[in-house]
Amino acid sequence: MLEKTINGFSVVAYATQPEGRTPPRAFLETRRLASKAKEGDAARDGVESEDAPQEGQPQDGLPQEGLPQEGLPFEIFVSRRFRSTIEAMSAARNALDRVKSVDEDGVPDPLPE
Repeated sequence: MLEKTINGFSVVAYATQPEGRTPPRAFLETRRLASKAKEGDAARDGVESEDAPQEGQPQDGLPQEGLPQEGLPFEIFVSRRFRSTIEAMSAARNALDRVKSVDEDGVPDPLPE
């Protein structure tokens, strides 16, 4: 897995192993990073990081609406059939290198096929 931080999102490139008749596949996945201000406020208030609310969770521990709790996976090069996982990972790595920005919804730009 390779990771790149863009516009407050962690963008990860990875490939999956072939399963039965399903060939290897390439993916990009985005996850919203925790705000640095929240971490700094918790440290100033004397609250340990374990006791601080997690990203996307308010004080009561319930998830906030509109924020993804899991990563957003995007399968890339859907029309291409990779011969090996190494080839799929190489394509995912190249796609990650081309990503220049991530919009508010976590969609990388440009997103291949």
